[in-house]
Amino acid sequence: MRGFFLVAIINDHLNFFPNYLDWWGMRGLLLTTTAEGFFLISGMVLGVVRGAKMIEAPFRDVAKLVLKRALMLYVTYVVLVIGFTLIGWYSFPTNPNVKYGLMQGHSLLQLVWQTMSFQYIYGWADYLRFYAIYLAISPLALWLLRKGKWYLVLLASFALWWLLPIDFHTIPWQTIELLQPIPWQVIFYLGLVIGFHWPDITDWATKHRRILTRHVAIPVVIIGVATFAINVFTVFANDIFHTAWADALSDKAWDLRMNSFHKETLPLNRILLFLLWFWTSFFIVKRYEKFILKYTGWLLVPFGMNSLYVYTLHAIILFFVHIYLVPTIPILNFLVMVGIVALIYAAVRTKFLFKVIPR
Repeated sequence: MRGFFLVAIINDHLNFFPNYLDWWGMRGLLLTTTAEGFFLISGMVLGVVRGAKMIEAPFRDVAKLVLKRALMLYVTYVVLVIGFTLIGWYSFPTNPNVKYGLMQGHSLLQLVWQTMSFQYIYGWADYLRFYAIYLAISPLALWLLRKGKWYLVLLASFALWWLLPIDFHTIPWQTIELLQPIPWQVIFYLGLVIGFHWPDITDWATKHRRILTRHVAIPVVIIGVATFAINVFTVFANDIFHTAWADALSDKAWDLRMNSFHKETLPLNRILLFLLWFWTSFFIVKRYEKFILKYTGWLLVPFGMNSLYVYTLHAIILFFVHIYLVPTIPILNFLVMVGIVALIYAAVRTKFLFKVIPR
């Protein structure tokens, strides 16, 4: 699932549409996106690997591993932002395709300081900033989970989300992007709590499989698929019918997404819809896991297992792709997208710079 989410993120960030792969992430235009799933699963993996599987290990060892990874991601993020900005400043000063948000002025000292202090973000690797922050705080969450105080982790996370709301109507978009890690931490730490208790959850679910399938999984899938289909239809109605009512329907869908389901501020209804769609996809993938592995496992599994490597590499590749290429006809857009995925896949298979780029 994480591999699928990554390909969708690459496709959405590339934004060369139409490209025959629009369905893979729905261009990021729905009421919730694959990015939330990427964060939830990442939190779950951390909960399993550094929580459940290391429950008998000294906490000092666990904290050391987590903080070391946080530092690694922080350094990677800082290097990328500074590198992207320098390229934008000096190599392509008049290129209109350079990514928006480039720092004004050419003060190297200001660039370094504001990047290191998270006052400035640039490029396509912004999620590394999220992970560095969340991982730096995770040892405290893992310590509470070891003490059986999972409810304190969730309470603190949701309290932070509730007490520090972001009003996207009055705050500039640059500030909203800087503050985005505050609401989005809810998804990561929810995943961390689930991952920590994943062995117990799976044991309990196995014992009550028939009841859960009938009274939980099936209703969730039905409601999830229905709401997903409705959202897809409303968003792309104007592309299908080319009529005034279809245009109005798609406009209303966009207004709903930008207000009641605002991505960066993550309101409650977006969280709830995301959880519905995530578990819908989880139940479907679990049901057809063997089939999915047989035909797509060659790509999705290595991408999912090396998620931050894939994400980092996509940020570097896309930065230059956007400088030199622009969207054209669908077949060429498709070839660009496939070429990027193929290049990243080749890098994963050959372990290109595995010792340098975080995995």
